[in-house]
Amino acid sequence: MHTHLVITDVAPRDGLQNEPELLPVEARVALVERLVEAGVPRIELGAFVNPRQVPQMAGTSEVARALASRGHDLAHGDDRIRGRRFTALVPNLRGYELAAEAGLRHVRLVLAASESLNRANFKRGVEESLADFAQIAARARADGMGFGVAIGAAFGCPFEGHVPPERVLGIARRLASLGADELVLADTTGMGVPTQVANLCREALRLFHDGPGVGIHLHNTRNTGYANALAAWQSGVTCFDTALGGIGGCPFAPRAVGNIATEDLVHMLNGMGVATGIKLGELIKAATWLSGQLGKPLPALVGKAEPVYV
Repeated sequence: MHTHLVITDVAPRDGLQNEPELLPVEARVALVERLVEAGVPRIELGAFVNPRQVPQMAGTSEVARALASRGHDLAHGDDRIRGRRFTALVPNLRGYELAAEAGLRHVRLVLAASESLNRANFKRGVEESLADFAQIAARARADGMGFGVAIGAAFGCPFEGHVPPERVLGIARRLASLGADELVLADTTGMGVPTQVANLCREALRLFHDGPGVGIHLHNTRNTGYANALAAWQSGVTCFDTALGGIGGCPFAPRAVGNIATEDLVHMLNGMGVATGIKLGELIKAATWLSGQLGKPLPALVGKAEPVYV
């Protein structure tokens, strides 16, 4: 088993995009800085999307520029994640251009493995998304920009149900051929179970053992998120998406609530002797602050019960 694991906190993006409370740019910058102070090695700071579609992400360029003005290096960071501490979601070429203009040197593209969810989320078919990504990949290579891709509905689609693993892996192969440096298998609505997660992770790691890194993005919609995280880790995955407080979800998929919580996963890993470099006490303080900003209790449990493994 690996004794080190890299966490990407997606609370500033996936976490906030499904919240009814719209946090201003200043609060989103403060959220990112609190995650930095807690030692989170990688942060998804927002999404360069149409604010009419996802108003929670309006002002992501301002978030990035404010962080840069406060001395945060958007281009580099923790050596464990290829020198890229910050990333952001971009759905298309225009989003990529906005991210580059804001100073980011790594972005994440996203599509769904199912036609129905991809059309609900991005208003285009999977093949159309892949064609768009080929254009973005060419630009990224020319600009020296790194990019990863998250494959949503990798463990099931809220509209279509079962998604064949061979379909997910086929899409992953095409994305790897474009030059993606990470492939994130995403359980968009928490439909996966541990055996399914373990099998797909093992297959992906076997296929890309000398290629892009394989990560996992889990939601706790049906209370299987942490069991799935353990299954992924036991399969060899060492890159995990989480969200402070366990907030999050997809606005375009029914019942897509809550990512696995950063502090709850870190607590579990601490007890297992798996290093993350993250200060759990600072995470819990940050989650308490975020709860106040959103005006409600957050789903995470460790801060409520008090940690055992610090």
